[in-house]
Amino acid sequence: MKVDDANTMTTANPMTAPTSGGVPSTPNVVNLVASTRLASTLDVVQLAIDLGVHYEPEQFPGMVFRVTTPKVCVLVFRSGKVVATGAKSYDDAKAAFQKLHDELVKHNYNPWPFPQDSDILMQNLVVTYDAGVPLQLPALAMTLPLDRTEYEPEQFPGLIYRISNPTAVCLIFSSGKCVITGTKSIADAQTATEQVHDEIMAAVALINQGMGI
Repeated sequence: MKVDDANTMTTANPMTAPTSGGVPSTPNVVNLVASTRLASTLDVVQLAIDLGVHYEPEQFPGMVFRVTTPKVCVLVFRSGKVVATGAKSYDDAKAAFQKLHDELVKHNYNPWPFPQDSDILMQNLVVTYDAGVPLQLPALAMTLPLDRTEYEPEQFPGLIYRISNPTAVCLIFSSGKCVITGTKSIADAQTATEQVHDEIMAAVALINQGMGI
């Protein structure tokens, strides 16, 4: 996923107070990965033929079933396991699974009954957050806990920050934009966003205090 980042701040410039209203009440989900099983086994090669899908098992074992509305890709495996990626919500992933299930019924693959919500598991959420203020990454890397921070600008323009409760990884850019990944529920994604916000704002205050601002 592309995040625009001018990366123009230097340690000589102060950080200003955020102008946005803080953390949104719900996380901004840009990618949701979910999985379930629709059958004990599937003839993926024949299914690809029936659905007119290009499938190269020697390149990747999963067949890619693309849903246009909602825009979701479903990876279909011989074990009957299916993985939805690119969804913006749990309901999008569920709708994509339903469309695939309908196709399996239509082409006489005898799938299991459509899974209950408890059997559709969220595997990963990617959410974005904007701190509302440009960030000095070199100073931030020295202010946030060092054991949870990685910053090597010659290899990657963002600062990598890890949190443990909930487990998540945050990519922080000098524009103030952040990408948070690794959570498995909307609630955890929101908690991670709030925690990252609080820790970034606390670090900004310390940096500004040290600069006499």
